[in-house]
Amino acid sequence: MKDDKMGKVAAVARLEAQKSAQQLSQSQASHGDKVARLEQLMQFKADYERTLNTRGSEGMDARQFQDYRLFLTRLNEAIAQQTQEIAGSEATLGEVRAEWASKSQRNQALDQLVEERQRERVKAREKLDQKRADDDSLVRGQER
Repeated sequence: MKDDKMGKVAAVARLEAQKSAQQLSQSQASHGDKVARLEQLMQFKADYERTLNTRGSEGMDARQFQDYRLFLTRLNEAIAQQTQEIAGSEATLGEVRAEWASKSQRNQALDQLVEERQRERVKAREKLDQKRADDDSLVRGQER
């Protein structure tokens, strides 16, 4: 009965470790998306600045220049916001990774314990079978 309970505990730990692994995978994907978005914003900003410099050297009116500068300001704000989201995502990812490592380690420890108990049961059963065989041989030997 005790081993049955241990098996159930190990099964629950296995499920928790699997759920934690899924959460880690989702967090990693979300973080990757945020990083990709930041890279897109930075690339867009670089392209936009090149366009501004090219058009600026060719000559543009003040209104167009002001619109370009305003848009670049908004891009910089978006980049700053995305950078903050990435920092938060990194913190969350670290927490989720630590939780996964903990649950995975617990799962492995419980699996090892269940396996060890199984080996002990097999060994005890083999020992008992050998004792019975020895006793049967002894009884047959005395009957002669």
